Order: sequence, then structure tokens, then C-alpha cells
Amino acid sequence: MKIIKELWHNLNHSWLEEKKLLKLEEEILIESKYSLISLGTERTITTKLLDEKLAAKMKVPHMKGDFRENFTYGYSLDGKVIEGPNQLKEKYVHLMHPHQNLVKANISDVFSIPVGISLKTACLASNMETAVNAIWDAGIELGDKILVIGFGTIGALTSLVTKNIPGVELTVIESDEERIALANQHGFQVFPAMEGENYDVVFNTTGSETLLQKALEATSQEGKIIEMSWYGTREIKINLGADFHYGRKQIISSQVSQIPKRKLDRWDYLSRKKLVFKLLKELKPDFLIDREVPFSESPEFFNHLRNGKVKGTGIVIKY
Repeated sequence: MKIIKELWHNLNHSWLEEKKLLKLEEEILIESKYSLISLGTERTITTKLLDEKLAAKMKVPHMKGDFRENFTYGYSLDGKVIEGPNQLKEKYVHLMHPHQNLVKANISDVFSIPVGISLKTACLASNMETAVNAIWDAGIELGDKILVIGFGTIGALTSLVTKNIPGVELTVIESDEERIALANQHGFQVFPAMEGENYDVVFNTTGSETLLQKALEATSQEGKIIEMSWYGTREIKINLGADFHYGRKQIISSQVSQIPKRKLDRWDYLSRKKLVFKLLKELKPDFLIDREVPFSESPEFFNHLRNGKVKGTGIVIKY
């Protein structure tokens, strides 16, 4: 507990005064403002495409029930503290929590949202963590040619961070016309289908085995494919009999729940979160939130999501 308190103190939140550590296990009440819907993941779990062996690992903090029956889900929520110690009361915080209008949590569960970041933008924090992990996994170097397949929330955040690495040449592949327009509007080089090859790193965010295969074909000698998709129980087929072996290509799984080993000497979950909010403040990805769903209409929305009738880039529930 001493180590956790020291890490928490080092975040230098404006509401945490010098030498006045809060009791991290004290319970607070939060009035929810927004929570982000993870379109791919939440469609997978609500359509029963979840491997039972992975069910325990896919549970989120504060989740109720289990995936075989009724359950709550969601993992990126922010709101205002309405009951708790004076240092936190009326402050806005972010935490991992299922979609819910009133939330009880411990102080140790929340991260104070820095000044200058809108509440909707703060909802992107968990997905930005995914993008950060993927870029760490990729080990991008100056001058690399990078391809991001898919301009959904994860692909767009990965593209946004990558675009700001000096000397990197970035291309985006996206077939949806609205997402293409959004990418073009914000200065990304985007194509509706694969253009060229010999990329050093390819990020696949689409959950498509066809595009994973194209990613393999598009990478250069010793190129890396960072697979960010989650396929659930779906079986996929890819051809490894072409130049996969001779090209010494790598398919690397990137998943946000674990920080890459080579980063553990100086990074932990709290310091990564601090980096994420710094990126959100500097890169201003609020343009990715293109739809708000009122909390009262969320049951209807999730019915549409299960049936594959939802379009958009970033969608939040508004409370």
C-alpha cells in the first residue's frame, strides 16, 4: 500500500495537496457524465462470441454478473464526485467501470481529469492506452513507413499518435465513406483499399482475417504486423506459405492489460495513464466522438449494435 500511495502522490493532481494523502480505499459516489462504447468488443461479448476460457480475463472492474447470463459492461467512464472527501468533491474523474448513471468506487479506482480536457475527450483514455501499448509493441523508429488498417476509435488514435512521431510516413486504410471523410478532414493520407507495400509496421484494428492477410503481404522484409483486433470465438485463416518465413515477418499481439516487459523498468499503469491524459490534452482527439446516445436510449442502441446496424467512429453514452 505504501508503494501505491507514493505512486499516486507523484501524479501531482491539483486536488492532492502536499503531505495530505487520501485514504485510497475510502468509498466515493460519482455522478456519471459520459462513458465510451467500445463497438467491436461490446458487440462481440453481447453476441456470445466469447471463449469461456477467456471470460475471466475479459471481465472489467466493477462488472456484475457473468458473460453467460445477464451482466454489466463498459470500461471507460467519467463523472463528477458528489460524495467523498473535500479534496475530491465536485471534481471530475475517470475510471474503468461499466455503463451506469451512479457509481460507487474507491478513491484508488479513479484518476482526476486534468484541466483543459473535455469530459467527452476523457472517455477516450482507455482506448488511448491501447494505442500507446500498440506503439510500444511496434517499436517504431525514425523514418519508418507505417500503415494503419481501420479508422475506428482504436485505429484513429493509433494513427493520431503515430502521425506526430517525427520522420514517420503514415498511411491509413479505411473503406467506410464517413470515416474516410473524417480522416481526410484531419490531414491523414487515407485510401479505401490497400495501396502499395513494403511497410515497416502495419497495425490491423479491423477484426478482418482478409485484411490481416493483406497486412502480411504489405509488410517489408522483417516487417511487423501489430494485431490489435479481438476475434472472440471466430476462427480465422491466413496463408503463411508465401513470403512469411522467407521475409522473417512478425505477427505481434498487442493487448492493453499488460505493459510490454521492456517498459516495466520505468512504466506502470499509473504513469501510463498520466501519459495518456497528456496525449489527450496535446493531440485533442475530440473530433473522434461523433455521436452521443442518451442513457435512456442505450437499450435500443445495444440492440442495434448486436444486429450490426451501428455506424460511427466514437460513440459515447451521455448521462
